[in-house]
Amino acid sequence: MRNLFTALKQDTHANHAILENTFPFSMYHKDSEFNHEAYLAILNIMRVFHQTTAETVKQAALQTPSLSRIASMLNSEVVLLALNNDTHALSSATLSAQQRYNDTHAKLEPTTRIKNKDEPVLNAQAIAAIYVWLGSSMGANIIVRRLEAMTLDIPTEYYQAMAGCAKAWVSFKQEVETLLPELGLDNESFVQNAVQDANAWFEFLISLGKRTAPNDTPYHEANV
Repeated sequence: MRNLFTALKQDTHANHAILENTFPFSMYHKDSEFNHEAYLAILNIMRVFHQTTAETVKQAALQTPSLSRIASMLNSEVVLLALNNDTHALSSATLSAQQRYNDTHAKLEPTTRIKNKDEPVLNAQAIAAIYVWLGSSMGANIIVRRLEAMTLDIPTEYYQAMAGCAKAWVSFKQEVETLLPELGLDNESFVQNAVQDANAWFEFLISLGKRTAPNDTPYHEANV
């Protein structure tokens, strides 16, 4: 059997790269002036992602209580509150981005597999969701420092909350390696399912990004 985290890192690399080069996330690879609309779009996209994944993880923990040992590492209430605070703090100049988000986000849903709530599938979905959530938190401290260095009074409560989540990364991997044999999931089939689900979460984020991109942006398609 392949190591779960090695498989996740290797087999989601392509989608991870596509996401980083998809609007609005691509703004972090540009040296141009700070784009308030793109930043608001990122916050709105991440709110949909965090709400959806938090609900999936919550349902999985209800069916498989031992998953609560890793579910709590998301600190979801703090993260979602921080997102709300940051979006409210942004200036009125970002209203067009907010409207574009309102017009499109309700049309988007995760893939059919992510909506499957059978217990074995849900366990893979939840672990994959936490992997993507905590993995995305790893660069939060760097982003906070970059934004604060711009001296533009940019709200960064969300990335500060995610930086707190990053502290759980090592514990998450250790807990999962303990949980898998306990749940009878230490097999190649589960590894394949978790990889498929992690890619589905990445594809969900990519879809959100493409739907919120302005029609005239040169960054709405991946460039990898």
